[in-house]
Amino acid sequence: MAFEYAGNMYGAAPFVLDRVQLAANCYVGQLVRADTNAGGSIEPIANAAAGPDTTSYILGMVTAIRTSPTYDSTFQGDLGTYDTTQATQVANDPVGPALADITVIRPGDKIKAPIVNATIGTALDLQTVTTGSADGLTFVANAITSSTSQYSTSYCRTGANRGQYRKVTTGNATTQTVLVGFTYDIAVGDTFVTAQCSMPGMPLHWDADSQFQAVDGDSAISNYYRGTTLELNLEESGREFIVFTINPVHLAWTV
Repeated sequence: MAFEYAGNMYGAAPFVLDRVQLAANCYVGQLVRADTNAGGSIEPIANAAAGPDTTSYILGMVTAIRTSPTYDSTFQGDLGTYDTTQATQVANDPVGPALADITVIRPGDKIKAPIVNATIGTALDLQTVTTGSADGLTFVANAITSSTSQYSTSYCRTGANRGQYRKVTTGNATTQTVLVGFTYDIAVGDTFVTAQCSMPGMPLHWDADSQFQAVDGDSAISNYYRGTTLELNLEESGREFIVFTINPVHLAWTV
């Protein structure tokens, strides 16, 4: 699973651009932007360069490779290989430059994305509580880079609070503090997962993983794209996901 179209808030059908020329290697499920310095049309987006980013305008996501697709086990999807020479184009099927279909991302489009630790196929770290609390307001654990105050969420996987989500109000590499306490005492040995994703209805600060196929949920965010969280699911290791909208200021179709 990589980035997927998940519907539109206003009932609009998806808009697909067919057979767009590649300007770099692209994979199904990648977010892409318009290319400005090579011979093709699209290339993967860049990681956010500011908070918020102001340079990489998102065009859409790759939904099919039309020219000689090959499966890549690292990216867990079909690869389209960018080529420029006559020899490589003649060898393509169909003959010609490398092409892909992209589903355009517009204001109001809902995006579903896996939440990963840096790269596709790497699940978020499980946090085992070493110091709990009787008021449900804090727990100490390890295994995450850090969390971002107000824009991260902790979810209880095992223990009396299993299934509960809370917004992290004070982020840290080890101690997670919430303002709305977990309903029951947090005990040593309980397990949690903390993602750099906001609760549903909240503004979202997000960045893509190293492959631009998922939301990076493990690293504290200082450079980010903006959006709004619609759904957050941290229940199962390796299947964590978010459904969100992207702020129009980051979209190529509104600038």
